[in-house]
Amino acid sequence: MARYTTWRIGGPARYLVLPADSEDVVRALELAQDRGLPWVVLGLGSNVLAKDGGFPGVVIRMGKGLDRFEMKGSTAIIGAGMPTPILARRTAEAGFVGVERFVGIPGTVGGGIYMNAGCHGAEFSEVVTEVTVMDARGKVKQLSRKQISFKYRSSNLEGIVLEAKLVLGEESPAKLKELQAKLFRWRKAGTPFDQPCCGSTFTNPSGTKTAGMLIDECGLKGFTIGGAQVSTLHANYIINKGTATAADVLKVIDHLRKTVAKKTGITLELECKIIGV
Repeated sequence: MARYTTWRIGGPARYLVLPADSEDVVRALELAQDRGLPWVVLGLGSNVLAKDGGFPGVVIRMGKGLDRFEMKGSTAIIGAGMPTPILARRTAEAGFVGVERFVGIPGTVGGGIYMNAGCHGAEFSEVVTEVTVMDARGKVKQLSRKQISFKYRSSNLEGIVLEAKLVLGEESPAKLKELQAKLFRWRKAGTPFDQPCCGSTFTNPSGTKTAGMLIDECGLKGFTIGGAQVSTLHANYIINKGTATAADVLKVIDHLRKTVAKKTGITLELECKIIGV
């Protein structure tokens, strides 16, 4: 799994399926059902910690073949396997506004919509108008925006996101390119974006202070166990220094939560999902 997660951590999966289309996704679900195995969907593998024992079932990795990109007027029809930064750049180049700030989200569109990902003050819930999902039996249905309940970093979506329609506005490509360059400079200076990590480890609690601020105020930047270290650039990122195991990361997470709770009374909630055994 290490090869398929941005943390570069995780033991072996029993089965890995790289579907080329939605029919392959159905076959993967049938494989899991026939053998009585659990299944999990991965995009680019960000926001995920795969345990050292691996995943005992079927990993369905959404990517090529499920990365449709089509503009119909100002509506974007996007496949779940499309990397979100590519979506942000392509729409900006075409002069469409609405997802340009997502250039820093390190995952696919499917995962981003499922968890209502966001950055720089924008999130998927603001632009989604329709989502196509597949349930565990392989049945496909379209859900309108009214049928979907989005919250901060979560939604009520179930099953597998296959495709989505996003409504965008129009803006000068030059202006959008300038904004993206500015956001990229900020990300480069303020986050360990070029080191193995999952993105943000914790969601931001309600209130004025972010998870990163709380961890930083507790003096935990640079805190290390094994090969896992709290980034010295941004305290809400735990980086893999090259030899980190999932066990190392889990110990760091546990220490951060306990320390922040003890010093501030705030319990940090995980944003990343833990999978495997």
